[in-house]
Amino acid sequence: MKMNWKRAVLISIPFFTLTLFWQAYDYIVPLMLSRHYRLGTTVYSMLMSVDNIIALIFLPLFGILSDRISSRLGRRSPLILIGTVGGVAGLFFMNIADSHAVSGENTFALFLIALLVAVFFMSLHRSPSAALVADCFIRPQRTLANAVLNLVGGLGAVLFGVVGHLLITQRGGEPVFTRCVAFVILAILLASAAYFLLVRENRFVEEVRQKNTELGLLDEKTDDRVSKTALSPAEKKSLLLILFAVFFVYMGYNGFHTHYTNYLVSHLRKPASWTGPYLLEAGLGMTMMIPSAFVSAKIGRKKSCRIGMAACVVGFFGLSSVSPENPDMIYLWFFIAAVGFPLFGINLGPMVLELSRDRDSGRYMGYYYVAVTTAQIVTPTLASLFINHYGYRIIGVYSACCTAMSFCAFLFVRHGDVRTSFKQAFQDAAAIEE
Repeated sequence: MKMNWKRAVLISIPFFTLTLFWQAYDYIVPLMLSRHYRLGTTVYSMLMSVDNIIALIFLPLFGILSDRISSRLGRRSPLILIGTVGGVAGLFFMNIADSHAVSGENTFALFLIALLVAVFFMSLHRSPSAALVADCFIRPQRTLANAVLNLVGGLGAVLFGVVGHLLITQRGGEPVFTRCVAFVILAILLASAAYFLLVRENRFVEEVRQKNTELGLLDEKTDDRVSKTALSPAEKKSLLLILFAVFFVYMGYNGFHTHYTNYLVSHLRKPASWTGPYLLEAGLGMTMMIPSAFVSAKIGRKKSCRIGMAACVVGFFGLSSVSPENPDMIYLWFFIAAVGFPLFGINLGPMVLELSRDRDSGRYMGYYYVAVTTAQIVTPTLASLFINHYGYRIIGVYSACCTAMSFCAFLFVRHGDVRTSFKQAFQDAAAIEE
């Protein structure tokens, strides 16, 4: 009954590459668009949402597709391979276009095409990568496995924060990102090579199936004659509330982080290379993943989510009080938010999966990412409207209000914790083993 930590780390590698890519994308692309292509806040915010529109259309389809694939690599790994290769190619050509734009050439069309290619292919394996948690671990262990997934993903954020930011050089007063992008591409390729050399997806899935049979942790909804998971009205209500909460959580989180670099430069009057607060948030959030999973095991997923959301509301509201005169206060509020975020960040996905059948896990992770992606589409532009009227200081209030909406939704969630029958079987088997 011991947790297979090695397996958890290995299946998290694709999530590491995704996080590394999106951290680089969210940090660099707004600066490219605003400084090299001279686009205003609202315009570049709208362009930052275009990639999410693509993801919104295709993420559910990619999740369903991965449920139906049967290959020597498994169900999820083929899409992970294709997505990684295409995403790296798109990022490479984005950088080529930007490098020529610095010298005054009109490369905006090439940049947009490369951007669309990159985000399409990186979106290809977002749902399949997350669904590996359901494929490779029994239900009571999924929160802990998801914590490892987020921890390894957090390493991607920290890696970019430490190495990527150091590679951003100043040349004639303008950021030049070539070496930074080259590092990101190399890291993604090396990590992906490790995944395909070490992971045997089909073997992992078969071992989990056998373990479920031995422990009596059989999925109550495994009738292959039913094409869709049959949820009760109460379960459907909880699913919708969870997805509603996911939507508003990421409205707040991405609303702040999309505009973070310009918040840093324009409002706090700090250089874009000031990485201390960013590293605190990423590092602490990563450190808290595993402890948050044990807290969730003790008090339940729903309570953990509520506590974490309340902490983030406080942290985001506090960020609105930071000014150029007291910029170091950002550390305090980042600390509070970074402690709160893992408490719900590691639980929302498993709560959605808890309402699915094992064979439909890709489909349900597609639903989850539809909520995330819809928020990412709406929030950059919506937040920019407030910024245009009130300045970058308002972004903390905006994010806090969005997170508060998620907290309110979770007051009415009744499903999503480990089902009693599964949990009891898990505990009984552990007792026998002892």
